[in-house]
Amino acid sequence: WAFACGVVSTGESVSQNISILVRGVILAGPLMCAMSQTMNDYFDREVDAINEPERPIPAGKISKQASWLITFGLILSGFLVALSIHPYVVAIAFVGVLMSHAYSGPPIRAKRNGWYGNLIVGLAYEGVAWLTGSFSITQGVPSTESIALAIIF
Repeated sequence: WAFACGVVSTGESVSQNISILVRGVILAGPLMCAMSQTMNDYFDREVDAINEPERPIPAGKISKQASWLITFGLILSGFLVALSIHPYVVAIAFVGVLMSHAYSGPPIRAKRNGWYGNLIVGLAYEGVAWLTGSFSITQGVPSTESIALAIIF
């Protein structure tokens, strides 16, 4: 939804940009969101072994190495899709990857702090997705108002 809000916030024609819309939805959801989830699963494997032993890594359904291959595959795929949209979208995707790591992984592991963790989640899942939508559909830099709305959202 945040991606769609970013698209709509620009006032650009959606019907004339269906290809960008489809690629952007794939980027924001199945690629970048899935990447953040697989990265989080990897970094939470010890806790999940205690609290949710049926999760794929603790249950042995997927190895640690395979989870990293999936994560990097999603990152690479995401960057390629982002590049097919616009170079600015690649930069936004890169920031999304950094935020995912900062949330789940060492040394920051922001999820341990209710303020920083929630801020990163809000910015990553809502702000970054919104910005991806607005930068994608405008094929450049959207209006200041659209960027401001992404930050406020």
